[in-house]
Amino acid sequence: MEPLRYEFGVEPLDLILPQGILKCSLIGVFGETGTGKSVLLNEIAYRALNRGERVLMILFEETPASKLMHFSSLGFDVTEYVRKGDLEFMDCFTYRLRERDIELSGDLGPLDGARGIVDVEDPRNLDAFWDQVERSAREMAGRGIILMDSLTEFLTIAPDPSSLLELMKVMKAVVSKHYRIPVVYTFHFGMFDDFRYVLEIASDGVIDLRFNPEVIKELLIKQMRVRRMSGSKHRPDWITFDVVPGKGLAVVRK
Repeated sequence: MEPLRYEFGVEPLDLILPQGILKCSLIGVFGETGTGKSVLLNEIAYRALNRGERVLMILFEETPASKLMHFSSLGFDVTEYVRKGDLEFMDCFTYRLRERDIELSGDLGPLDGARGIVDVEDPRNLDAFWDQVERSAREMAGRGIILMDSLTEFLTIAPDPSSLLELMKVMKAVVSKHYRIPVVYTFHFGMFDDFRYVLEIASDGVIDLRFNPEVIKELLIKQMRVRRMSGSKHRPDWITFDVVPGKGLAVVRK
């Protein structure tokens, strides 16, 4: 029987979610800029790929080439996964360059000709965007994860907040519940708070990232917690972590 739960393989997440999450979950990762939301998604992707799973990363804030650099800065080489299509970058950023007549020919470097590059001509067209997501989800059904970075940026280009909220509810119903693929998205605190509150209610789980309010030796220390997680045992307390190149997110033990 197919496992009903999804385990991340990321040390701080495994500590606060000892049983993982239900595969049919839509999860939001919320926090200020710089608290490690994108880094967390990068490691989730890397660990999943190492387990032989498929990963779809929907990029709203950078190109596939720049995302590859971020993986490399963590010591994670995912180039071959993109070449084979096990890691799929759904590019919802490059349209900004095309609109300014910036030619991208040959700009992909090691990703040139990779099967895992999907260019979205205009992500502001939510119907076309959804068609591509649903196509990828149908191929992945029950054996992968979808990561969105960031939903805040998507909100700045969506026709209106209500249409984006409806899209996320459809994604929850079709991708997570029907195809049994967990979806994890990031969202920035301090922006579009009215929308954020509604989005949190529509999600199955909420993970918070923050800087420790008790500054230690003038350093900004990162922490995470699970505020809510439907159907999964979790620790509600704040866990301190650091980013270690080559290892990823590591728990800082007192």
